[in-house]
Amino acid sequence: MKLSLPSAVSSPQDLQALILEVREYAKWYNQSATKKRLNVKKTTEKPELSPATEELIRAVAAKQPLSISIIDDLVTTLQKLSHDVPQMTITLAAPPTLGVKKQLVAWCRENISPNILVNFQFNSVLLGGMVVRYGSRIYDWSFRRQILENRAKFPGVLRNV
Repeated sequence: MKLSLPSAVSSPQDLQALILEVREYAKWYNQSATKKRLNVKKTTEKPELSPATEELIRAVAAKQPLSISIIDDLVTTLQKLSHDVPQMTITLAAPPTLGVKKQLVAWCRENISPNILVNFQFNSVLLGGMVVRYGSRIYDWSFRRQILENRAKFPGVLRNV
């Protein structure tokens, strides 16, 4: 099953929450289908799902009618995706706002991989900028690194301010 993650699912934690919700939905769907086959009048209430999970289930249902096997395939695909999808960590000097997170994730999905997951961390020691870790590579665009690299020039810059 070819799958594109909803934009609200941006971190490994978000993906795990999505998997749990889809599992809950699968359990409910299975019970409802069984009750329907057995003509049981009493129905159980559909579990409350996040907008991201609703979006994903609607997208799958638009391609093919929902069935127990389709939902099970969806869970399997999400679990496989959680192991195979590329991940990166972005460390900022302050906790990122929701808007900043969305912009960075959108850029990463557009330029790196459509299903990349991004962890956000913050470390005030950076002073500004960011540090990106992708696999075994670390890219440091922090102000702290720039200041430390230009230690000799820093007193002159401060005198001219």
